Amino acid sequence: MNRRHLGLGILIAAGSATTAQAQDRPSENDMFAAPAAPAAEPVPAPVAATPSGGFGTDSPLHQPPRASPAPVAATKSEGDSRDQLNMGAPEAATRFSAEVAPEDPLKIGGQIYLRAQSSAQQGQSAGNWTLSSPSLLDAYLDVRPNDRVRGFALARTIFDPTLPATASTGLSTFGSGSQGGYSNAGAASLSSLFGAQATRTPRVLLDQMWLRFDIKHTVFVTAGRQHVRWGTARFWTPTDFLHIQHRNPLDVFDARTGTTMIKVHVPWEAQGWNFYAYGLTEGADATPTASSVAGAARAEMVWSSSELGLGGLVQRGHKPKLAADLSAGIWDLDFYGEVALRFGQDIDRVRYDSSVDATNLPQAPYNSLDSTPWLVQALEHRVDALYTVERGSGVKPQATGGVSYSFKYAANDVFTMSAEYFYNGLGYNDTAVYPGLVLPHSQTLSEPATFFYLGRHYVGVFASAPAPYSWDNTTFTLSNLANLSDRSGITRFDYSFILLTHLRFEAFGAVHWGERNGEFRFGMNPINLGSFTDPFSGLSSTPQQLSGRSPALFDLGVGLRASI
Repeated sequence: MNRRHLGLGILIAAGSATTAQAQDRPSENDMFAAPAAPAAEPVPAPVAATPSGGFGTDSPLHQPPRASPAPVAATKSEGDSRDQLNMGAPEAATRFSAEVAPEDPLKIGGQIYLRAQSSAQQGQSAGNWTLSSPSLLDAYLDVRPNDRVRGFALARTIFDPTLPATASTGLSTFGSGSQGGYSNAGAASLSSLFGAQATRTPRVLLDQMWLRFDIKHTVFVTAGRQHVRWGTARFWTPTDFLHIQHRNPLDVFDARTGTTMIKVHVPWEAQGWNFYAYGLTEGADATPTASSVAGAARAEMVWSSSELGLGGLVQRGHKPKLAADLSAGIWDLDFYGEVALRFGQDIDRVRYDSSVDATNLPQAPYNSLDSTPWLVQALEHRVDALYTVERGSGVKPQATGGVSYSFKYAANDVFTMSAEYFYNGLGYNDTAVYPGLVLPHSQTLSEPATFFYLGRHYVGVFASAPAPYSWDNTTFTLSNLANLSDRSGITRFDYSFILLTHLRFEAFGAVHWGERNGEFRFGMNPINLGSFTDPFSGLSSTPQQLSGRSPALFDLGVGLRASI
């Protein structure tokens, strides 16, 4: 976190599924979730559908085989024999494998996603509502020289013309946006909001870049930056260990970038079971040595209409993270749930000390070896006193469970609704600690609480009506999330309409309700920090007061998405 500047960027991103891709091009799941495997890979036995649209398994998706031209005659050589030994190529092997490259082994595509959003806070006039336009440009290359080798790369450009041309700084306010932390990159940490203000300069990110191949049609390897999601839940995904950030549960479009790793998949086709091993070379912190690499493993087992997933992640210097998830179909209902076990020793907790008067605290000596400005150093010292930081202890469970029901009300029309509960053993029951997660501390917090994971108890409900009756190009979605611990919530309605074959119009409206200082309204009271003495001139500054922010009321947004 850059502690030299103040600011609070707040955003709720709109999104819905893109239009269908051509048969040989990556689908939305290819680009933004676990990508599909080559057609030659064995496919597990079918299981009951989960309400998260297939996210309940890490198994690669089956794709139809590509048509291949007639094999080219080749003379068998010592090199071919070596390829046959290592890759399992049959007698008709070409130089590297039995499969000959198709006529068009390279596909190029992407999407343009233009958005405009406005948010209102309590007491604001319409002219002061915030305005943002967080637009995305995705471009991908999909290389399939044969059915056993595939390469994929996706680059993302983010641009918001409503942001300032240059960054600014100040200590006067927590921020002026709407709901904090709902960025297009996922559920942001509150502490990251106290950083340098973003500018309109386009940012280019690498979302995915991986290679996939198989060894003797038995072991399937994917190496590079990729998306792998564990768990079955729709809103809260505590077992999603292989992404650095939690997903924004209100976003249908997952704009998080992938994680660099090597994934080894060994299917047991006779049972429909799958086993995975991972080596992660990318994490929240740097990975400068081989001992910093994290390792993970997962098993997925299927029985009739039920599927059980067990996994864990380990890294030197950290306690292990354990995960289990289950999905099952009973009558017309789909039940799902997941449990994550975390150890408090790895996580910093913040506690508000109401007995501390920040205006009378002594000023910490200026550290000339720290490049942080002296005023921010002085602020950090008083924040440390007001909001003490301590390491947790013991095992902290996070558990979510839900049920989904779909019913057919017309010949080709289906209505889906679901409900979900989340218990967060790492959450808070007191909104007074929230400023301590936003303001800078002298030491960076270790795995602090993030938006959508601040409270102890949550509940969410969801309803979707795609293409109702004769409205074949229209989809309606209603979501409602509530933080039961601080009694705040958000209700959001999404609408999408396919204007043309590859062009989709989207709109949403969201209402924030409940406790003014709760997570989903995120109002904050002013904090008087007293005056500070300049260590160079010896002069005292005027009293520094963080003016806080008014609670959020509602958000509106529209978007256009074109994809090929």
